[in-house]
Amino acid sequence: MPWVVDGNNLAGGSSREKARQAVLALAHREKVKVVLFFDGAPPPGSPPVERLGSVEVRYVPHADTAILALLRKDGRGWRLVSSDQALAAQARHVGAEVMPVRTFWRKLEALEASSRAACKPVPAAEDDYRAGVTPLPAKPLPVRRKRPRKL
Repeated sequence: MPWVVDGNNLAGGSSREKARQAVLALAHREKVKVVLFFDGAPPPGSPPVERLGSVEVRYVPHADTAILALLRKDGRGWRLVSSDQALAAQARHVGAEVMPVRTFWRKLEALEASSRAACKPVPAAEDDYRAGVTPLPAKPLPVRRKRPRKL
């Protein structure tokens, strides 16, 4: 299910970059397409539309209008992240699922926690895939080199 995110609402008055990184993390972990909208001009040196893998970041004059235009085109099957009640009601009306910002942050925290748990090292030596493998020497072994022949 693709996601559409109200970036300024997600940022909650803090850095746009934090919201952008959160959306990139979600797209990477969930393997989903995400369209992130921000009100206003892009940062200096950035284009109005950035394509970052499965994430598209759009800087528009009015994000709510752009989000609704996208959802009206094909709202069914999309998930909107926003705590803006008026936008959420209109998105539901066109068939989108709505997730409040607080729920989004909790979901992202849970994904990060499960990712950290999956990366824990195996404690038992017998479960180690390297068991039985000859370790590398502490110091590199000397290498004998042949001298080039004189012509």
